Amino acid sequence: MRGDKAPKTYTTGDWPHDAVAPPSAPAGVHYSLVLARVLATAAERQGLSHRAVSTKAGLNPTAVGRIVRGELYPDLASLARLEVALQTDLLPPHLYRTLPPATSLDDDPDTPPDDHPDRSGN
Repeated sequence: MRGDKAPKTYTTGDWPHDAVAPPSAPAGVHYSLVLARVLATAAERQGLSHRAVSTKAGLNPTAVGRIVRGELYPDLASLARLEVALQTDLLPPHLYRTLPPATSLDDDPDTPPDDHPDRSGN
């Protein structure tokens, strides 16, 4: 997430398996935590190091390690490459249903008015 703190800064406990994100943490933190857990488990089950998974997915060699440690938010293209490389879904369907309801975009001080979706009346 552009300009945001690393996901692990919002949590307590060791990433990824013992970390806990408070309900007030941004949705991206909750998604990153789930992704880190699933990614670490998938790599372990396939007998691959984080560096090997990164290389297999065509990413920077340190990318997977940084995702698993909660140091960065992966972009959508990286997520797709990781899923293809590991041949597994890394985010469960309907994950949003497990999160607290979002506040209105009007309440988000980090989103400029021109960036709000569906403001065009379409």
